[in-house]
Amino acid sequence: MTRTQDTSPCNPLTSPVKTARHLSLVAASLLSALAMPGTAADIDQVLPIQHSCSSTLKIRAQDMTASQLNATCADLSAEEALFHQRLQTNQVPVPNDFNSALRVVVFDDYTQYDTYGYDLFGINTNNGGIYIEGTPSNPDNQASFYAHEASWLRPEFAIWNLEHEYVHYLDGRFIAYGGFNHYPGNMVWWSEGLAEYLSLGNDNPEAIAVARNHKPRHRKPSLASIFDTTYRDKTDQVYRWSYLAIRFLFERHYDEVIAMTNTLKNNDYSSYTAYLNNWQNSYESEYQNWLDGLVNSGAKGAPRNSKRDQMLMRHSAAEAKKRGNPHSH
Repeated sequence: MTRTQDTSPCNPLTSPVKTARHLSLVAASLLSALAMPGTAADIDQVLPIQHSCSSTLKIRAQDMTASQLNATCADLSAEEALFHQRLQTNQVPVPNDFNSALRVVVFDDYTQYDTYGYDLFGINTNNGGIYIEGTPSNPDNQASFYAHEASWLRPEFAIWNLEHEYVHYLDGRFIAYGGFNHYPGNMVWWSEGLAEYLSLGNDNPEAIAVARNHKPRHRKPSLASIFDTTYRDKTDQVYRWSYLAIRFLFERHYDEVIAMTNTLKNNDYSSYTAYLNNWQNSYESEYQNWLDGLVNSGAKGAPRNSKRDQMLMRHSAAEAKKRGNPHSH
């Protein structure tokens, strides 16, 4: 999908460049004196576009055309359908979760996101976008994903990490009981690996390359080490190795994965960790053989994408900081 000049009501000025400059001038004077998150009027000035994909999914944007909004809704709808199909949720949320609707806030680029994210919403912007789950047990809570367009990909249109972060919302709504930090540990591999796997599928050449080029070749990270991943670990551990562990379990032990999700839904952490212990004790050799088969299969690897790595590092660092904030995800 390409960025095109659009004079529809979704783009109040005919030039995206003029729009961004206009918003910058207006919002800069509006927010300069603020010492707290902005008011509804402030948000309307910076993010004038409002669009409903459905009753449960709404977009606030700085500069998106009608076609881009519709395409984004279609992408999210497809990701949601895939999530429910692969996780067999029957679209039943976990108990005491009132996050029935998600707000997606899209800034024009990272500079705009960094400039206004904190002033308007009080969020940390040293990342590539962030999902704030809030307190799902509060009926007045508003779950939000704060994002920016991937300006470096233009003229192709893309919202950075869109599907990945949407999986975080769906995971918190339909699989993982409670808010972020509810469970005491062993959740990073599941959360990030699942988001990578469902957003990328088998098309993750960077993960293949990481596994193929790992030194020493005979000592790749074990399932036990992956299950113990924290956000303070390196980017490859948080995202690539977690992805590979999730992919292995979905391909080889899918029924057990679905059974395990019932422990997370039912706030049964001890049974959840029992599954992890059984998997690391029973499937380690199988996992290592599966990895060897994957890297030797001719599956395409890829050189590192410096922009993606930079954004993933920021995202991981931001998540590590949020470990002390039970209201974020």
